[in-house]
Amino acid sequence: MVSDRNVNAGQCYLEVEKICSKPGILYMRISVLIPVYNGMPFIVEAVESVLSQNFDDWELIVSDNGSTDDTKAYLSSLKDVRIRIYEQPENLGIMGNLNFLLTQANAPIAKILGHDDRLLPGCLEKTVLFMEERPDCAVSRCWASGDSVRYQKGGNLEWEGMLPSHLDAEASVLAFATFGNLIGNICRAACRPQMVLQAGGFDQEYPAAGDYEGWLRVAQRFGLFFQNEELVFERTHEFQNSNTQNVKNEVYLQLNRILERLALEVDPGVLNILRRHWIIHFFSPRAPRFIRQVFVGKFALAISIWKNLPLNISAFSCVAAYPLVKWKIPQARSTTVYLFDEIIKKNNIGK
Repeated sequence: MVSDRNVNAGQCYLEVEKICSKPGILYMRISVLIPVYNGMPFIVEAVESVLSQNFDDWELIVSDNGSTDDTKAYLSSLKDVRIRIYEQPENLGIMGNLNFLLTQANAPIAKILGHDDRLLPGCLEKTVLFMEERPDCAVSRCWASGDSVRYQKGGNLEWEGMLPSHLDAEASVLAFATFGNLIGNICRAACRPQMVLQAGGFDQEYPAAGDYEGWLRVAQRFGLFFQNEELVFERTHEFQNSNTQNVKNEVYLQLNRILERLALEVDPGVLNILRRHWIIHFFSPRAPRFIRQVFVGKFALAISIWKNLPLNISAFSCVAAYPLVKWKIPQARSTTVYLFDEIIKKNNIGK
């Protein structure tokens, strides 16, 4: 049985697709969107991973956010007619650049790719088939290489791996509150650009955590799908956004704002459990960073880690809970078990 919410989402997508058909533009089934800033040398691999796909019905749109390295020179050398390059006159920030790319997509489906990541063989074909079979899907998350181990039983993401392949809107909100940003790195996301924009796109008030806030808002309206296949390679390095955007604990401060909002949107009956869950799994892992910053004399910066915690959570309770996570004490999982069951109940009710 399909819920009214999903029917409405599907109808919304079909209407938007009709409105956004552009006369004179060659129809492509998927747009690949790459936001880039100082992307050398990784941008070369990212683009080549698109060119080497065995599926040809794509366009590639790259938006250079004011690079000062050799990125512009490389992009200007690309001659494939399916590739469009934009140079921003001023840096839009990562969230602004993503919004720009979404507005430029001609295809009804988009695959987002970080400039330092790459598509695995078959990615675009599998993504298109998955999304086209689910016309009400506004955003889906695939796996990156190695995730089949991380999401299986015993892996560090095993509970997320047990979630059903589709969460309705209400269950998605609790899932984001329980597990954080369920999409993860932007390279794992496929979406329908017009539906994402209809939900408000990405908020530039969250430059370090805007993907979490943006995907939460999309899922809150349209639900969330999981494509449990390894389709991308996610590169980890010291200059990736998750590191450079958190030098002054910016991610923590923005996450606190998101969680404060989530506390108002989840069922009040789970708030006490959710509060304990956040202390153990969201906030206590900040303790080592706090200690390092104190050790090097950055006292004001260290204190900012605990600023404006939601639900009147104290810094002391977070530091005291850290051993539960550090030593993987079984009791630490009790909140996850409870909230996971609540997610499944809510999702079943919505069917």
